[in-house]
Amino acid sequence: MVPSSEFQLQFLQKVQLLLDSGKFTSTYKFALLIALTNVAVEKGDDSGAALEVNLDDVAREFLSLYWSQARPYGKAPLIQNAEREHQARIITLLIPELGASQSAHLRLRQYEQQRDGLLNATRRLIVKFPLKHLQHFESVDDQKYSKDQFLYKLVGADASSLQLQTITLKPGVAACLRSLRGVIVALVQARWARWVREKNPSLGKDRNLEAFMFGQDRQPLTHLAPRLYEMQNGRCFYTDKKLDAPKAGEVDHFIAWARYACNDPMNLVLASRKANNDKSDHIASTRHLKEWVKRNAISSCDSSKNPDPQSILSIARWAYAHAASMNTPAWDAPKKLVKLDGSWAKLCAG
Repeated sequence: MVPSSEFQLQFLQKVQLLLDSGKFTSTYKFALLIALTNVAVEKGDDSGAALEVNLDDVAREFLSLYWSQARPYGKAPLIQNAEREHQARIITLLIPELGASQSAHLRLRQYEQQRDGLLNATRRLIVKFPLKHLQHFESVDDQKYSKDQFLYKLVGADASSLQLQTITLKPGVAACLRSLRGVIVALVQARWARWVREKNPSLGKDRNLEAFMFGQDRQPLTHLAPRLYEMQNGRCFYTDKKLDAPKAGEVDHFIAWARYACNDPMNLVLASRKANNDKSDHIASTRHLKEWVKRNAISSCDSSKNPDPQSILSIARWAYAHAASMNTPAWDAPKKLVKLDGSWAKLCAG
């Protein structure tokens, strides 16, 4: 059954309790919470059913979250481990990989499962540390750490096996993670940034920290402009007006980054600067959604680089369902907001 409002409120309270009273010896639990939320968006639905989660998918999200944070902030990467003399393992794993931009690094989306050492090492790290400790939180009554396995259940050999490949989110969990994603991610990011400030005292009240940790580096996407220009016959995706050259346009996230952080090539379009600025973080109208789905269906750009094209449709389904539930107006070029009509569901069905 679809989780009730009461169930969702109780779920959110448990997440808040975990963030407030859980023991954090590194930032891994923060990353795991966001990673599970993103996987629920990409692989789950709103039915309230249990969801089997492939831990390779969680590992990809984990890598994506830490990718920019492994770069130096000032003279060195941020400390992400309570033992300051030892940097967090995920950072040391990523440092050799930083020659490639996150958006271009195909291991996040495409890999040979048995040969990708980075992905396998990340999955084992998740199983060894945050996965079995995430659901520990302090009891108000006895001040001892207890387990309330409200997200997923680990028992017996699964709790200690580094070869664990899947977990199952309990009934209602995936639906809650999807419906409450905005709130959960905001809570986790705020707590994550506060933890990093505490462990990196030299930062003080640095106002750029959150942007560095969770913001978007748009620069690496510019190399995709020529390909998008070719795919769109040299025209702005939204207005269909001629662009003089690839550099005359800007690479835009069709599902806005502020709604869901996704640099998948299928989520990118080339738009005039004027249209891109006007669209901003709005959800695009179903007129544009129809063209986007059509383009991705016939494009050869994504098929060789994305082994699961349904993922981006799942993200779109989630984003449009959320917008519809909130009666959010849709952006329709040029400079017009319109009511979101119900055809989005059929267009995102795949």
